[in-house]
Amino acid sequence: MRTSGPDVLKVLARSTVALLCVLTLASCDAGDPEAQIDHLCEIAPSSDEEVLLREILHTEDIKTQITSRTSRVVEKLQGDLREMGPEKRTLPAHTCAFWPGQEKSERATFSFGWVPRAVKDKDAEGALPNGVPYEVNGILGESTDTYTKLYVQCDMPGDLGQASKAAWLYANASYPVDVPRTDNDRAARDRQTALTYLMARRVTDALGCENKPLEKAPVVRPVPSPSPSPSP
Repeated sequence: MRTSGPDVLKVLARSTVALLCVLTLASCDAGDPEAQIDHLCEIAPSSDEEVLLREILHTEDIKTQITSRTSRVVEKLQGDLREMGPEKRTLPAHTCAFWPGQEKSERATFSFGWVPRAVKDKDAEGALPNGVPYEVNGILGESTDTYTKLYVQCDMPGDLGQASKAAWLYANASYPVDVPRTDNDRAARDRQTALTYLMARRVTDALGCENKPLEKAPVVRPVPSPSPSPSP
């Protein structure tokens, strides 16, 4: 069947719009399947994520790199959980990177994977040097001036349910080192931890975690250090 000139133009127009939606991270008409955004990196104007990114990167000009499509992230995390052994965490699935203006070397990046609970509980693997323990709505993690980790209980549906109950979904986030900063303090770590939580929520939603672990708005609190034992 031959396609008429107007039909060809319509197809080209839809394809062009879909491409522009991806490149500009614009919100597109959800009614057109070709225009839907299939990634975990969209930052809506005035959203909590955008506000936090602007404060963290100290810029109004945020650039975005989409590392993996949602379907690929979900496929990797499902496959890694299915094949994960009892002694070692999986390699991370990378999702997004954000940077200020043209400073591509200084970026905030996000990645996710699984770690067996037995390993996390008994092993210091992956612990951050000088990391400050944090809690976000019961989700535990730690943060430094440039790095944040969170460990999330994600109860997977179907045949992965049992395996997910023996693992933590971990979220890794790294933040710029050389962007001019005068706020390497608790407020800065709070912002980084909150943003890591919000970006992890996108992943738990995509995975379909049945317990909805990150459904609430983030309330970030450092975990108090245990009081020293009194001297005899």
